[in-house]
Parts: sequence; structure tokens; C-alpha cells
Amino acid sequence: MNTPAAHAPMGHDAAPGWGEAALARVDRFSSLRIGVLGDLIADLYTYGRPVRLSREAPVMIVREEREELIPGGAANTIANLRDLGATVIPVGVVGDDAIGERLLGRLVEAGVDCRGIRVLDEYRTVAKTRLLAGDVHTVKQQVVRIDREPNRETTAAESAALVETLERFGGEVDAWIVSDYGYAAASPAAVDWVRSRSRRGGEGVPTVADSRYRLGDFHGFTVVTPNESEFCEAFGLDAPGEAELLEAGFACRDRLEGEALLVTRGNRGMMLLAQGSEPLEIPIHGSDDIVDVSGAGDTVASVLTLALAAGAGLPEACRLANVASGLTVMKRGAATITPDELRRELRR
Repeated sequence: MNTPAAHAPMGHDAAPGWGEAALARVDRFSSLRIGVLGDLIADLYTYGRPVRLSREAPVMIVREEREELIPGGAANTIANLRDLGATVIPVGVVGDDAIGERLLGRLVEAGVDCRGIRVLDEYRTVAKTRLLAGDVHTVKQQVVRIDREPNRETTAAESAALVETLERFGGEVDAWIVSDYGYAAASPAAVDWVRSRSRRGGEGVPTVADSRYRLGDFHGFTVVTPNESEFCEAFGLDAPGEAELLEAGFACRDRLEGEALLVTRGNRGMMLLAQGSEPLEIPIHGSDDIVDVSGAGDTVASVLTLALAAGAGLPEACRLANVASGLTVMKRGAATITPDELRRELRR
């Protein structure tokens, strides 16, 4: 295994004074153009109040009070980047249906140029509907989630059209993110196109891959960012110890032949395995009393990519992403943060 730290324990993060440099990176976010290839998902939240038991079945009847649609999946990554001030070039698909129209409307309202998003006939937009119920003046709890998935595979012609869209809109960007949730957008040909733009020897741009099920397909990317459960599933690990996790991490990083592997670990922070460096453990930022982890991985990928595009090295970029994630998980739903929130936290 090609690493001097293969049998060494992880170093703990200790970088006093790095926040000033990070503030300068945040100031550059608004000048950056970031391409996003990925699966656009509509996160639907239906809020209601339980009123009585049903006579039809032993279930509670919940009276609907309101519903909201929040961009999810790659659409949440796009929303994160936009709220952080960057110009976003999205490439993906939605169906020619009401949910797809609403999702595109939310992105347009946020100031996103959606010309790279293709609307497909007879294709269902991916949606995840969460029913949350509770009495007045109480925190509503999630009762059930219903997933609405595409009713067909994308055709070869539709996949080829995605690559044409990448060629048309993706030439002048400062970095790329692939946000792969296992649906249509991250086809092998599209991933190959983004990979070909990955920086090597001073050429190309940073490329970051966040993939739920296909970790091994993203070789040659600058950084791959699985969470710990995704990583363990990919390697068939069941409750691994630190040494076993490290060994698998080194193997994965070397196999992918990128610059680094970043494993996010919930309330245990992050583990960065960069080529030619000791493994780095970055503790969780802020409270470990997490409100909601939904979309935290999208925030990590977004801020990591922006920081790399702004000139940060990997440890600094990961620390900044860690701070951003610590802010996001204290909000409900697939939330985003603003540059001012990030600046305040860095100064604090």
C-alpha cells in the first residue's frame, strides 16, 4: 500500500489561525462558477395535526396544514452553492410533470440558470414526501416517508444528450461536483466527461464526487466524499474499528487514484486521507446534539468544492466544509447556509 501512514493512527486536527485564511476563501465564493452534474430530487414536506383515529384502519388521521417543496439531492447542492454566492451550472433531468415544474421554479427563484436541466417526457421527477405530524405548539415528528422514483430508465439518446449539455454549458467552470443518488444523471459517459476535466499536473479543475451507491466508479476525481455508512456498505464492513476503517480507507483512496478520500462520520466529524499526507481526523464542529442530518453531505461537497476552487489546500477546505456542516445539521430539512453565517461562525 502506497502510504507512509498505513499503520499510523490518525492525527487530530490542530490548525490555530486557519480561520483568517478561510474567511478570505469565503470572500471569493461569489466570483466562482461551479458545475453540478447530478440527480435532482424534490423533497416534499407535508405538515399536519393529528385529529382522531381512523375507523378504516388502526391509524391516526392527520389533517394537512401546509406543504413545502425544498430542493433535494443535486438540487440541494445547487441551492447550497447559490446561497453561498456562487454561479451554478446545473446539468441533470426532471420529468415533464407538476413536481418537476415546481422544482425548477424553486431553482429559478434562487437565481439559477436552468438551461442545462433537461425535461424528459413520460419520466417521473424523483420526489421524497415526508409526513410530519404534531399538535399545535409542539415540534412535529416525521411519521412516514414516501419515495416517488422514475418510472423508466433514461434512453441512450437522453444520456447522450446529457453529455452534449455538458459540452455546451460546462466549458468555463472553476470546479465540478457530481451528486449521484443512483438515478439517471451520473451516467458512465457523463461521469467520464467530468473526470476528463479533473486537475492533473497543473491542468484542469477540482472535481468532487458524492455518490451513494457507486463509490468505486469515481476514480480519477480530486476528492470523493462518502459518508461512513456508504463507505462501509461499499466495502462490506460491519461496525469496523478505527484500524479496519483506516485500512479500507487507504485501499479505497489508492484504488480511486485521486488526490483524497474524505469520509464524513456524523457526530464524529470527518476523516481525510490525502495522498502523501498523514491521515487527518477533523472533530465535529459545534454541538453533537444534531437536529437533522438531511442534506449535510450536500453542504460538505458544496463548501469543499468552493474552497478548493478558491485556492485552499485539502486540509483547509475540509475544515471549512466541516464548519459549514456543523451549521447545517442544526437546521431542519435539507437546509443551506449563507456566506454571512459562515463568516460569523469562523470569527466566533
